Amino acid sequence: MIYLPKRAAFVHIPRTAGHSIKAAVSNVCARNNIPFVVSTVPSWIKEFDRVEIHQRASTLKGYIREWPDIYRFAIHRPIQERIESVCKWVEHLRQIGFNKDPNTSSEIKEFIERENYREWIAENWKHYTTQFFTEGVYGEDLGVEIYPFEELHDRWDEICRKCQIPQCELSRLNTPSGV
Repeated sequence: MIYLPKRAAFVHIPRTAGHSIKAAVSNVCARNNIPFVVSTVPSWIKEFDRVEIHQRASTLKGYIREWPDIYRFAIHRPIQERIESVCKWVEHLRQIGFNKDPNTSSEIKEFIERENYREWIAENWKHYTTQFFTEGVYGEDLGVEIYPFEELHDRWDEICRKCQIPQCELSRLNTPSGV
């Protein structure tokens, strides 16, 4: 989630280049003294669930007072690509021994060490569609503009303009074959 007061909100759907977007927006806003709120709080830290990393638009609408007046956007990546991406992420974490790090949360350790992680992810992520994150609880349109993942790089300047921030570089994009 990114909130740019009086400007924009970004609905971060998992595995859709959200960290790249957050890094770019944070950097340009900090350099230009533009107020911003960026959440990187994972879901297992319950004390900060209001600013969890992957907030639904319906939740954001509930506490961003100027929701109807600001630009709202999200990135769409097909659910199967996102599921494959998270599986590759788990494999990467296993490979580097992330689950053995004493600072890794028990929730992430359990997730990484699951024998049937591919099946578990496929079953438990299938409802985390773009619509789940960008529409209201009952499917109502919340005015979130959705950009296709594969067009993100080409349309990044447009997004910056609509967010009313200086143009900036977007790097480290996920790819369907990458982590």
